[in-house]
Amino acid sequence: MKNKFLSQITRKKNFLCYTILISVILFGNIWKIYPIYGSYLFQDWTYIFDFKNCSENNNLSPADLCPVILEYKFVYPKIWLNLSNITDNRDLFKFLITPFLFIYIYLCSKILGKDKLIINLLFLLSPVSILLLQRGNNDLVVLILIFLFYFSLTKESIKYYSLLFLIIAVKAKIYPIILIPIFLVKDNFYKNKLLLMLLLSILFIILLYFSEYFQLVKDYNKSGVLLAFSSTVLFKLFNFITNYTLDYDVITKILLIGIIIGSYFTKVNLPEIEEKKEISFLIGSAIIVSSFFLNEGFVYRLVFIIFTLPLILEYKKLLNKKIYLYLLIISILSIWIEYLTWSIEKIYSIDLQYLKENPTFTYKNIIYGFSIVFKNIIYWLLNINLIFISTKIFFRSLVRLPINKG
Repeated sequence: MKNKFLSQITRKKNFLCYTILISVILFGNIWKIYPIYGSYLFQDWTYIFDFKNCSENNNLSPADLCPVILEYKFVYPKIWLNLSNITDNRDLFKFLITPFLFIYIYLCSKILGKDKLIINLLFLLSPVSILLLQRGNNDLVVLILIFLFYFSLTKESIKYYSLLFLIIAVKAKIYPIILIPIFLVKDNFYKNKLLLMLLLSILFIILLYFSEYFQLVKDYNKSGVLLAFSSTVLFKLFNFITNYTLDYDVITKILLIGIIIGSYFTKVNLPEIEEKKEISFLIGSAIIVSSFFLNEGFVYRLVFIIFTLPLILEYKKLLNKKIYLYLLIISILSIWIEYLTWSIEKIYSIDLQYLKENPTFTYKNIIYGFSIVFKNIIYWLLNINLIFISTKIFFRSLVRLPINKG
């Protein structure tokens, strides 16, 4: 009882420290030393309010913002526009995202555990995490929904509520639809696997239809090089330098399939960990890998690496030390590596737009180009690691093959 009480005290102290640190960074404008490229706090969140009111010409948003905002169609499912009905006050709406910041901090500290102070700080203070919080991106809300999906799925008494949380998450943003197959690896979720596969397939089709995916994919703003998280970046860079026109969409999909098949047939058995940590890993891995290979998005999607870290940290006791450190270092490096290109850009005063229009091979541009290549190699290594581990976990859980523990 005493140990449990002390544990609760430690958790509360840690949460308070994390909250103060994040608050100072965000509201003290320290985020400006991060690779954010944002002009003001909670920019992505106020975009919801501004788009609705600029569209209706209500004069509730700054007039100079409206032409920029209305240049493109709304990039989120239209359900988000309903939030702007809550208030006519732009400043009040802006801060509606703040409770989700604190929930995010709490959930991250809960997922990583009270004893992982350094890992908590490395994650919460990373450029990826601060970018998500500073922008007030609605992935904050989706991450919380996905945690509720994970929490309910791993609790036997409420496991069927996980369907509800997943459906809400998919309606909020399409990418959580990739988590549907995880129901197949949950012990005793539904005994008849074939029938479950059929039901999940039907659910997938229904959710895809009602998610506005086919419309959003036309309007989606694809990432370029800055803050980009996509398997296409290296191939785009190759096309830019050589004037080739490689079909990077096809190439990256082939590589994804090849890595999955290679991972499946690799004769390496991973130690079996408790089910909830393996499910957590599959959740984080599925979102990161699908975002990397099937989308051209931004690095804040890497916040879902939080779900993969508990299992990797558990591997410390079960894997060769060098392998464990490799997995951990690549994971941590991937959420900090954005500082590399940002720092070189600042040191050498790189103007990316000018570079695109006037490509020249100066030593500054070459160094900057190599930093982009190195950063994306780290992303590739991360995704290969995630695919390898999640493939082993998924198929082992699916068919219940015997496994060596240790």
